[in-house]
Amino acid sequence: MRLEDFKPQSKLVTGTTLVNKPKFPVIDAHNHLRDPFGGGWDKKPLSELLDLLDEACVTHYVDLDGGWGEDILYRHLDYFKARAPERFQILVVGIGVSGGSEETNSLNGLPAGSRSRRKPARRA
Repeated sequence: MRLEDFKPQSKLVTGTTLVNKPKFPVIDAHNHLRDPFGGGWDKKPLSELLDLLDEACVTHYVDLDGGWGEDILYRHLDYFKARAPERFQILVVGIGVSGGSEETNSLNGLPAGSRSRRKPARRA
């Protein structure tokens, strides 16, 4: 038999449990918002993303795109964090942000609604 002709049929029979909503609120602790990994949410209406997160009961979202350079970091802080500060955390890992550190820094101290290019304060 040729491999392309092999069509195995599963014999396993199990029950199905539909889970429409999670039992507990969801924290998405590892994700991306921009292409190529995150579906380009930085170019779509934020309301669409928030609606999807609400539908899936995702209460907190950690965006890992902050470490890809200061331009992306500040775009994401302006677009996501400033507009939904309790929902989004932007993770930064050692990109040399002035006043930042080479260690992980979530930059959650940015005032809600801030559109400035203010650099984060150095953490002790």
